Amino acid sequence: MFCPKCGREDEDLFKGLCKSCFLKEFQMVKPSNEMEFTVCAHCGSILSHGKWYDSELRDEELVEKTLVENIDANELVKDLEVIPEILTVRGSIFDCMIHVEGEVLGETLVEEHAVEVKRNRTMCPDCSKFASGYYESVIQIRADKRVPGDEEIHAIDDIVRNRTRKLSEKNRMAYIAEVMTLKEGVDYYVGSYKAARSITNAIKDVFGGVVKESPKIAGRNKSTGKDLYRIWISLRLAAFKKGDFIGYGTNIGRVSGFDGNKVFMKDLDSHKTSSVSWRDYDKIELLAGEYDVKKTTVTSKTPRTIQILHPETYEPVDIDLHEGISDLEIGVEVDVVEINGKLYILY
Repeated sequence: MFCPKCGREDEDLFKGLCKSCFLKEFQMVKPSNEMEFTVCAHCGSILSHGKWYDSELRDEELVEKTLVENIDANELVKDLEVIPEILTVRGSIFDCMIHVEGEVLGETLVEEHAVEVKRNRTMCPDCSKFASGYYESVIQIRADKRVPGDEEIHAIDDIVRNRTRKLSEKNRMAYIAEVMTLKEGVDYYVGSYKAARSITNAIKDVFGGVVKESPKIAGRNKSTGKDLYRIWISLRLAAFKKGDFIGYGTNIGRVSGFDGNKVFMKDLDSHKTSSVSWRDYDKIELLAGEYDVKKTTVTSKTPRTIQILHPETYEPVDIDLHEGISDLEIGVEVDVVEINGKLYILY
């Protein structure tokens, strides 16, 4: 056997050639002369293998990434090293050189390949939806037997903005497409149903309330033939607010706060704090508002009772003495509320 190229007979042949001739013709990599990458012009995400991925890479880094990822080495190459270099930039075209070094049959080889990389700018599906005003869910803020107050709306709006900003760090569909202020409340159109659920829970953790969801058909998926739904999420705030007075069964108390699961109240008779689940909201009765609180004066005191003047009739009223009001002195002004004909001193 001999090398048909140089005529040598004293060497093993590789694909019909001696080692020296084989290596002269061997090419470690055969990159395409033209490559491209696609980036979202709005959010900077990149398209790879048909899917969009978040990215914070600069264009130069994306060019180098494209060059390296599109290099396929021959199976004989060992310890391949690829060094991309950007030579010039012409608008969206990057003229590059790929420097390649590797070991083949125990010998170190070096190659250089000129490649043109094109940057494509488009809009990813999520950003396209955002630009078109697309939404999957609507959060409806309402209140039972009343209209949400301006302070409530402003506070809720802050929660919505802050929560949306945090969610958008991981979910590009977490955006507010539109806000509609109505006479009965406010509606938030949210890009993602999952984000809308999270935002609603954040509001409920502060203001409480009852949540109900209603799916509505919004169209049909042409590729699958399945119906597409939008979810309306109704958050109904309570008829009462913090500081109001409520009745639950035989208990009468002042609302001290809310969370996502319960209403907290301070019992006006036992003076202990208790709670009621939002599941039992319909069993709670609003007895008086914070605006019903009046001021009056302590007129006398005995070991068992304390006497005050009725804030409207000015008639003397005796109230049993207990730990919470035992330190009140004659002449002190106190807050009182009248519920079902009975006066309570508030403290």
